Amino acid sequence: MDFREFLQSHIKRRPLMEVRDVYKLLFQGVFGVGHIMGEDAWVRLNEEALRINLDDHKWEPLIEPANPEESIIRVNLRPFLRKDGNLESLYEAMLESSIKKYEQEKFMELWDNFKRLNNEENLGFNTEKIKEYDLSIKKNGIRPRHHSETYRQEYYPAYRVVVAKIFEKKTCLHKNSS
Repeated sequence: MDFREFLQSHIKRRPLMEVRDVYKLLFQGVFGVGHIMGEDAWVRLNEEALRINLDDHKWEPLIEPANPEESIIRVNLRPFLRKDGNLESLYEAMLESSIKKYEQEKFMELWDNFKRLNNEENLGFNTEKIKEYDLSIKKNGIRPRHHSETYRQEYYPAYRVVVAKIFEKKTCLHKNSS
């Protein structure tokens, strides 16, 4: 899918996205899950799976692309668990997916596409906030970020980021089983 279609699909599903949330999406779509794969990743996955309400957010698809190529995906935990997805298999997919090299140029290409599209199509994202992120990238480099408070409150995101092919291989659940 092209970048515009990719971004619009996320905005349509979660219209209260802020610049921070777009940044996080683009970061995940390039760098994947590696930044959260510490010693407690398995424990946090299990705790989150127990904490979420499976009856919430019935509109969430099983997976959402985290990049226009759809090579990296967000696996939404609520539909995953409703389909009796196996957490151990998901964790194995996370582990295997975490072995990914950083591609800063790719992130910057996507970030520039976002800025251009925001200007050309008046997507409504705060241009001053975008400039703040540009300055932060120049000063501190490309770093992981958390979702905005609005995004967390409104959508209560519960997902894991994995390489699509690894997810399909490890879990036997496929992109089309949304």
